Amino acid sequence: MSDPTEIANLQAMAAQLAHPSGEAGTAIAANMNVANARLAERAIAALAAVPGQSVVEIGPGNGRLSMDLVRRLGEGGRYTAMELSPDMARECRANLGELSACAVNIINTDCRTAALIPESVDAIFGTNFVYFLDDLTQFLQSAYRWLKPGARLVIGIRSKTAMAALPFTPFGFRLREASEIVAAMAALGWREIRDEYHDDEGEREINGLVVKVDAHIISGNK
Repeated sequence: MSDPTEIANLQAMAAQLAHPSGEAGTAIAANMNVANARLAERAIAALAAVPGQSVVEIGPGNGRLSMDLVRRLGEGGRYTAMELSPDMARECRANLGELSACAVNIINTDCRTAALIPESVDAIFGTNFVYFLDDLTQFLQSAYRWLKPGARLVIGIRSKTAMAALPFTPFGFRLREASEIVAAMAALGWREIRDEYHDDEGEREINGLVVKVDAHIISGNK
């Protein structure tokens, strides 16, 4: 790839995917809701949250893919989202803030260093956020600290092979094999770790490229 304009466009797209902002960020978030709906659905199903629980989501974007979860948590439940983009945090707050009797708290913060009460959370999940973590271990340690004993973490990602086929991922994305995440969790003492692989979403055309759409749903209990 040598076209400076093409490179600049891909860099801009990668930056928006990492940190959506402005009108372009709003459009990116809407597109990602379509592209990642099934991935989010699988991750939330693996979470197995029940009414009244306290759940934390990492990187919810505009929050629309979490509406059913917030409704399910209901009265006595608590949904906390950690969103690095101020614009997405505002949109998420607007979409989820008064959706149900569930208490909703949207925090504009970095998930690696956020201050949550230790052992106060029933479940933590997120999709496609690990591409933007330079220190996976730091996040896993924080998540372990926040969760109650026996509580669950769920991480949804595309495979490294699928992500590497996308033209924008060389610009700031940290691609990892699912096995690397599983190994990092095991090293920190997570239990009942599972990696469920799905490849039934077919293919999708992105920027003229036809790429396979797959998913790893990685989970573990404290």
